Amino acid sequence: MRKHNVVDGLCKATITIRAHQLLSTVCIVGGAECPLLEQEKAQEILNQLKSDPTLTIRLESNADEIPHYTTLDIEDYARMDRQEVFNRKRDLDVLQRLGLVPGSVRRARYLYELLFERVPSPDGICAYDTPGWEGCPLAQSGAYESIRAQGWQALVYSRSEEEMQEYRRHNVAEIDNSERLYVRPHHLMCLCCGYAGGQGDAPRPNDTLYEIYQRIRRDPEVPITLVEGCCMACDCCDGFHPKTGRCVHSCGLIRDYKKDLDVFQKLGLMPGDTMKARELFDLLFERIPSTWGICGYGDGMVTSEEWKICGTASHKGYELTRETGLF
Repeated sequence: MRKHNVVDGLCKATITIRAHQLLSTVCIVGGAECPLLEQEKAQEILNQLKSDPTLTIRLESNADEIPHYTTLDIEDYARMDRQEVFNRKRDLDVLQRLGLVPGSVRRARYLYELLFERVPSPDGICAYDTPGWEGCPLAQSGAYESIRAQGWQALVYSRSEEEMQEYRRHNVAEIDNSERLYVRPHHLMCLCCGYAGGQGDAPRPNDTLYEIYQRIRRDPEVPITLVEGCCMACDCCDGFHPKTGRCVHSCGLIRDYKKDLDVFQKLGLMPGDTMKARELFDLLFERIPSTWGICGYGDGMVTSEEWKICGTASHKGYELTRETGLF
């Protein structure tokens, strides 16, 4: 299996930039000639962002490379690059706002969504009204804010509505006609949450879990093969990248992989295991009484942005479906 693993995992950065240069890319798209990022390098990054939302970016800073004062003399301080001191502060200001640290690697869409949520303006990061710390005069130009108002789609590739609908049509036909269904384990629970004992018996805009439910209701004996990562339900999602099969949704980067593995463990199953739909849901309801231990991590704690809890830690929709059954 290992030989088939893809090589663009979250730990492998495609692009490495200083943390403050994340703001630079936005200002440049907004029409500013940012002095903190070379135009040629900026254009290369922007081209990659527009073609591949799975792009991984490492944010760096040299703040922890500063030597101990005993290794420096007064002349060294006199020759210090003042602009580099300013850039270190910019780096750490950005990382602190994002809740990240030097060396953090994240996918592009995630980073820009988080950036626009937490950094409304470069003023106060790239420039100040303190004498000697005036910084970049473009920080108050509005270039950054104009792109922030457009959202992450202004920088990062996003799927068109037409493409997503075409994938939905193809996916629904595949679900209806396939000899077996391929589903990631935690999506079995999402299906139950959405169904909510019959209260939510309707299609969902960003997946085809309803269509999967309709198939298994018609054919409770249809085999379901459990897989890790994106599955049959994902093709029409705005966070699905068809070229790579990756999930680039801001909330679907890594927590869903843990949910999959947690469900596998609870069920005593492994990727590739196959069961008839009725038997699989019987096992699911026997082993997993609520979403608390999977979606709420068993303690309900949100340890970081990446590990947010979906909905509530204990989703009543799942419990309702467990009571009423699916068939």
